[in-house]
Amino acid sequence: MGDTGNSLLKELEKEYCPPLDSALFTAIVSDYDLEDPAQVQQLRDALDTLKLSAWEQEDLPFDPSGTSGLSPGTTGDADGILSERSGSQNGTAPSRETDITSLASDFSSVGLDDRRTRSQGGSNSLRYTIGPDGSLSLSGASEDDKVGYLTDMFPSVDRFTVQHSLRKSAGDIDRAMDVLLNIAFFDEQYEDEDGTKLAIPKGIDGFGECPNGDTGRKKNRKRKGKNKNNPAQGLSSPSASGYMQDENLPLNKWDAGQKDIEFICSRTLPVLKKEAVTSAYHANGASLPLTVRSLAMAHAPEENHINAHPVMLAQVAELTQEFPSVAPTLLGGLLKITRDSTSAAGELAVAMLTRPAASSVSNLIKITTAPPPLDLGDDEPKRSSVESRVLRHDTARVTAGDHFVASAEAFHKASAAYRRGKSDKLMGGAAAYYSSVGRDHLERAKREAAAAADALVDSQSTSNSLDLHGVSVQDAVRIASSRVAEWWDSLGDAKYMRGGEAARSGFRIITGVGRHSHDGTSRLGPAVGKMLAREGWRVEVGEGVLTVTGVVRRR
Repeated sequence: MGDTGNSLLKELEKEYCPPLDSALFTAIVSDYDLEDPAQVQQLRDALDTLKLSAWEQEDLPFDPSGTSGLSPGTTGDADGILSERSGSQNGTAPSRETDITSLASDFSSVGLDDRRTRSQGGSNSLRYTIGPDGSLSLSGASEDDKVGYLTDMFPSVDRFTVQHSLRKSAGDIDRAMDVLLNIAFFDEQYEDEDGTKLAIPKGIDGFGECPNGDTGRKKNRKRKGKNKNNPAQGLSSPSASGYMQDENLPLNKWDAGQKDIEFICSRTLPVLKKEAVTSAYHANGASLPLTVRSLAMAHAPEENHINAHPVMLAQVAELTQEFPSVAPTLLGGLLKITRDSTSAAGELAVAMLTRPAASSVSNLIKITTAPPPLDLGDDEPKRSSVESRVLRHDTARVTAGDHFVASAEAFHKASAAYRRGKSDKLMGGAAAYYSSVGRDHLERAKREAAAAADALVDSQSTSNSLDLHGVSVQDAVRIASSRVAEWWDSLGDAKYMRGGEAARSGFRIITGVGRHSHDGTSRLGPAVGKMLAREGWRVEVGEGVLTVTGVVRRR
């Protein structure tokens, strides 16, 4: 390298370091010939791109994972990339040289255009301020303003809990938001077939919960005290027996009988052996209530014996309050076969009092022939559109995988050529060539991965809802930001009308509750929710759903 190349190298290093690391700068420059003007221009283009990316990472808040959500190699997700649109909205290079402490996002704009321009409002407007350490704080707001802001975002959480979480977080609204997201997740409920709200088990209870709701003998003993008002709730006997199954499912009497026998044996061993329970079950016509009654009568003590033992008398009195229609001697027999366990005896009493639903002839004889389809012509365009989106997603995903494989192979060849270049100078050119090929394939793979994520979301979303199942966190944040903006623009002047139907119903973003995650915790919901809050949207957090109802207005 001549004097001209050395001077150009020093000039480039002074221009791009910082924000680029010196070692990274040297590694990239070694792939280009500084004596060739065309390659120098290519080098400048590559360094400009990396410099802009480095500025973007400096403006982001601190990420404890150390991945910054940008590197697919470290996160194990090849789809985790940023779109060109999100990169274009980050501003030009000279604007990045402003002090980071002066950057703020205004939450008080009414329209989307005002929100994008981040116009500086009055002193009473709410705004996020980015500190020197990358932390975020909501300035220009009192404690009541922060409580109101969090209450609007978490309508399912009561105001006292919001105030307590905010004070516990020392007034830091971001920390309080993390706490409230966990509270909303643990308190979420779903509706059963009857429309009754049932709590979803979380934590240790959720870990021990079986798919059919049977928590086992030990779980039912601990939870018995909480279910005194409704003894049938939380017990495994209804699901264990065959007569409470779904009407649409075929009834297998052999499996139902085995479940009934296991249900009795799990609560009566070692007092009763399985052979004795099986014999009694078949002797009573394979009926669980009759079997439990016969076993209790066979082991029922005399009333004098119950009165002579204060412990048994207290247990029988406790069970009598829950089951007043059962004779005390039968309750004593249940206690005797369950080794004086009130919880197990209560579960057997529930099974004894439960009557199986009578099977009708219509359930035994069913016509399975499907009716002829109607209006085939009306559904054909919609079906073909959905099929085309699914096909586009599969094609983009396969193409992205092929490019990732080709990129890895090219980088492997470049590494091998670089090692051989220490003894053979001609191999240096081969290493540079394979490195360039690998970068091209990697860039194409990222574009195809983003296109696959867009196609997947399009295939499972509607005009007023966005389903983000199956995409990475980075793609979910990117797609949600773009689709919410498009939805808001599509409302036109209707979004400014008070009581407008479209704006009042909101835009639903389905993120899921994280049941398929390795630890059962949602990743998409908190990330998308924080992004929407920082961009100035009014968000309501629901059960696996985020509803955008508009933008945050001035207070």
